Amino acid sequence: MVGKRGPILITCQNPDCAYFLIEEGKNITKNGHNPAGNQQYFCHHCRRYFIETKNTPLYHSRLPRSEVLLIAKHSMEKTSIRGVSRVLNHHRDTISKYYHLIGKHAEILNDHYINGISPGDCEFDEIWSFIHKKNKNLLPHDPSEYGDFWTYTGFKRESGLMISFSSGKRVEETCEIMLNSFFERMELPLPDNKISIYTDGNYQYSSIIPDLYCESCIEYGQVIKLKEQNRLISVIRAKIFGNPKIKSISTSVVEGYNNKIRQRLSRFTRKTASFSKSVFGYETSLNIFQFVHNFIDLKYDHQTPAMLESITEHRWNWYEFLSHHIQL
Repeated sequence: MVGKRGPILITCQNPDCAYFLIEEGKNITKNGHNPAGNQQYFCHHCRRYFIETKNTPLYHSRLPRSEVLLIAKHSMEKTSIRGVSRVLNHHRDTISKYYHLIGKHAEILNDHYINGISPGDCEFDEIWSFIHKKNKNLLPHDPSEYGDFWTYTGFKRESGLMISFSSGKRVEETCEIMLNSFFERMELPLPDNKISIYTDGNYQYSSIIPDLYCESCIEYGQVIKLKEQNRLISVIRAKIFGNPKIKSISTSVVEGYNNKIRQRLSRFTRKTASFSKSVFGYETSLNIFQFVHNFIDLKYDHQTPAMLESITEHRWNWYEFLSHHIQL
């Protein structure tokens, strides 16, 4: 006797279909397995077949899923690509290929799920690294992306959610990209539901933030650290907009999470031989970190930042991350 069929949890993965990624109204049936053992589906709207790994890093993978899973986990354990290659016995180009596939998948999921975040206390900061070589070693004919490279990060203080980041030279344009992304992913603050923002003394924030938020909807304070000969001599907490509490003006949370980036990603270690060779690889690692930090890593009370922000009701695992399909 044939058992009752379970629900079809996947949507059509054909971009040309009118029901591409759409749950409501879909008409999909299972259609056996392909030679690799993956479940095959048939969409009755576009009359196309597709397999369960379509639009995921597992699609057309020549490696077993268990090996792809190990590669993904190693990406967050401060191991260089050559080190992962030695441990898993795969060529470094293979490791790099899967890092790029996983990073692109993470970027899509981050864009889809990190939206509509409620206003609260938020902190911004920058983290330094470099591409290929440091500024002091640059030659006149080197590509423009070589040299010191900065990442601007934005975290929500209460939950630790990494909302947005942007990478590039330490110029106002890089800062603006991060702040615009942050603004788009947050609910619009109101005078009775303000957003509180805390940064260091970087002038770029104070010049861009007024263009994004009404002054009546924001509390903004800066932590200005005065140093002499690389020694901290004084800390000034200044109110820039609104009336934030002086004791609340701090960037210790975002600085702690930026330190977590250095601890988890070998390319961000200050003195390292595992430095980034390209901007693409640099940003790939950050996209993976953002998803893993928000959806997989536990913060406290056995909850992830995404759970604390009610983005998801459960802690994701690595396989769910690698095999997940977006549904609209």
